[in-house]
Amino acid sequence: MAKFNIDKVTPSSGTENYFVGKARIRAVINESVTKDVEVSLVSFEDGARTKIHYHDSDQVLVTAEGEGVLAVQTKVQLDEDGKAQVTFGEVQQLKKGDFVCIPAFLWHWHGAKKGENFSHYQIKRPCKTVWLE
Repeated sequence: MAKFNIDKVTPSSGTENYFVGKARIRAVINESVTKDVEVSLVSFEDGARTKIHYHDSDQVLVTAEGEGVLAVQTKVQLDEDGKAQVTFGEVQQLKKGDFVCIPAFLWHWHGAKKGENFSHYQIKRPCKTVWLE
């Protein structure tokens, strides 16, 4: 058994393609600790957000600091050219202490409200993430 301290976890590099604005990810629990679950602290600066994506496993977000937003798909429709139109009709306002479970395969994005910094822990089984943007 090993003991870790989140303040000593170096933010991941090469993640800028997954965000709009400034954000960083600290992999708190990864396969070096266990292969069954991953936990990351994701920090967003002033209105930054993830790009639209889904995971092939449920994802739990637990708000750590600030105020944020989670938008999830409410409709997917194919147009005549076979392109998907994703509608984000459900928006959750998140504040410290809130948590939410995002079901697998549900398009979503999450991040800080404009003018706010925001951080959350993301908890899920190691899985594939598909990016729309």
